[in-house]
Amino acid sequence: MNDGPFHTALRWAITARGLSLDRLHDRLAERGAAVSVSTLSNWQRGSSRPRNADALRAVAVLEEILQVPPDSLRRLLGEPGAAAGGRQAPVPGTPRLPAHRLRAAVGAPTEPDLDVLAAHDDVTLLGGDRYAATARVVVRARHTGVHRYIVLHHTQSRALPTIRAVRDCAVGLARTDPAEGLAAVELVFEPLGKGETYAFEYHLTGSLSEHYYGRWFPSGGPSYELTLRRGPEAAVARAYRIWRLDGRSPHKDLAELRLIGGTLAHLALFDMHPGFHGVRWSRD
Repeated sequence: MNDGPFHTALRWAITARGLSLDRLHDRLAERGAAVSVSTLSNWQRGSSRPRNADALRAVAVLEEILQVPPDSLRRLLGEPGAAAGGRQAPVPGTPRLPAHRLRAAVGAPTEPDLDVLAAHDDVTLLGGDRYAATARVVVRARHTGVHRYIVLHHTQSRALPTIRAVRDCAVGLARTDPAEGLAAVELVFEPLGKGETYAFEYHLTGSLSEHYYGRWFPSGGPSYELTLRRGPEAAVARAYRIWRLDGRSPHKDLAELRLIGGTLAHLALFDMHPGFHGVRWSRD
């Protein structure tokens, strides 16, 4: 792989694969990472660079299509114009080992003691990458005495969210890993009997450098509902249902969602496959 700069390495990789920009555009679109031919041309000429979350996600897909080593193109964006400190460009996905460590720090069980029967996220984009979200979760206890639920939240923004209890729960232990963009909070409630169901609500506020929101369902799930609202200061032009199986694959756009009244996108899923389900949005 060419050592850079980014546009030279990209042009070399495209030439080596023998792909036209039109064909590359089609291959990206097939994988849910739409990039115009003119943008691809600008990237390989060096007149512009991938910068936002959608563009960086497309570069990860480009690496697969062009059959170059993972991160070989994205690391070149750590040259002038990238994030301070030379950090690698962010890609979607929660870092697995740091997440395990943080869950252990708040005493999360190694085996789930609750089944999530349903979840609803109501997310409002406030502008300037700020957001506020209210989550309602319905659970069922696998054994007697279960009295807590662990919220693990990952963001590629350096600003970790504030998480507070809203209804029928209280905040217990809380731990963060700012370097990995992770926050873990224990929500506690009255002990449940085996098989009992329970619902509670919590609230998050923070900022997102990435333009997507959703949840992991490691074993799938009966239902998930997500409402995305555009506040008066937020810019949202399009919204898409997204899914990814695991941390080794990029998000896939499964369907475009209509912006109802120009301000609201709604997603309702039932009998879900395992993986990350959510909504991403674009500003143009």
